[in-house]
Amino acid sequence: MLKAIIVDDEILSIRLLESMLQASGSIEVIETFLNPKDVLTTIDTLKPDILFLDIEMAEMTGLELASKIEDASHQMDIVFVTAYEHYALEAFDVQATDYILKPLDYNRLLKTIERLYERRYPMNSIMSIEHESTKVIHTLLFHIHSGKVSIGDSVLTLSTKEFQILFFLAQHNYQAFPAAELYRRIWDEDSIGQTQALRVHISNLRKKLDAIPGQPAKIVMARGAGYQLVFQRE
Repeated sequence: MLKAIIVDDEILSIRLLESMLQASGSIEVIETFLNPKDVLTTIDTLKPDILFLDIEMAEMTGLELASKIEDASHQMDIVFVTAYEHYALEAFDVQATDYILKPLDYNRLLKTIERLYERRYPMNSIMSIEHESTKVIHTLLFHIHSGKVSIGDSVLTLSTKEFQILFFLAQHNYQAFPAAELYRRIWDEDSIGQTQALRVHISNLRKKLDAIPGQPAKIVMARGAGYQLVFQRE
């Protein structure tokens, strides 16, 4: 069972999230904090797997706290839980694993927990890349279990969501998808105003694709239609 810390300056928010995590049966809450500054002195002792952080707090914002613990002595995932969508870009800049909007939805939280377990215990940990499934789409070779994509002599190492977005767009060659529709296809839920997270992943993917010599594939925004993957004509 993964161990978690909750940091929020509202006790009711802490109790609600704590009860939801306990109900899931998959996360053990080992400590809660009303003051984010207190986390800095205990984080290396508690060694949580997950940090659930509010963003707007009086003593220190969740973003500031996340930045201060980047050099912690052990690996942990950060999940921001906030009432404000506009912090999404900054959240992923500090390597957030997920970003959940308040008021909390239990099913949405379960999806986050599932992603956390996938991140900690990926299937490729018991399967070598030489024996994994692959899929060729045009000039892209997708390594399904490792989350890598080969393009000629270049190999892209992608996050889970980056891989899923690129794989989905490649499967629908030259078909455009509005942000809300693409979010629904990848996250398997309605966007509910959270398409900013998708835009962050798209931006990261574009940078990685643009770094490949010759730029054989690009994600473009088709006017009035949405995102689509296009390949350089041979």
